[in-house]
Amino acid sequence: MTPFNMHRPAKLLTSAVSALCFVLLFDATADQGDREHRQLALDQACESARAQKLAPLRQQFVDECISERGKDEADCERFYSDYGERSGDRAPLFYDLPECVEAFDYRRSYRRAK
Repeated sequence: MTPFNMHRPAKLLTSAVSALCFVLLFDATADQGDREHRQLALDQACESARAQKLAPLRQQFVDECISERGKDEADCERFYSDYGERSGDRAPLFYDLPECVEAFDYRRSYRRAK
């Protein structure tokens, strides 16, 4: 073997290892992107389900505000626009819906896997 050929197997091994690392890194990045996309979809489903549950409650409070307090509809809507969200010591509502539990569990499963 000539001196040039003696280093050839080492170069091939280095190239093969580099290619394998690239493939694994690319695969992990693709998995990460898929995971982030799925988490985003689950979070959006949760917030959509919460909005559907909160809308009638907010409307009920707005209607009571208008009829019982004699306030303007726009003022009442603005006042109750954040009803059901976290505010001060008040916990947000409806994060116990199945869609929200699924989103939470999916996020938690990723944290445990790391």
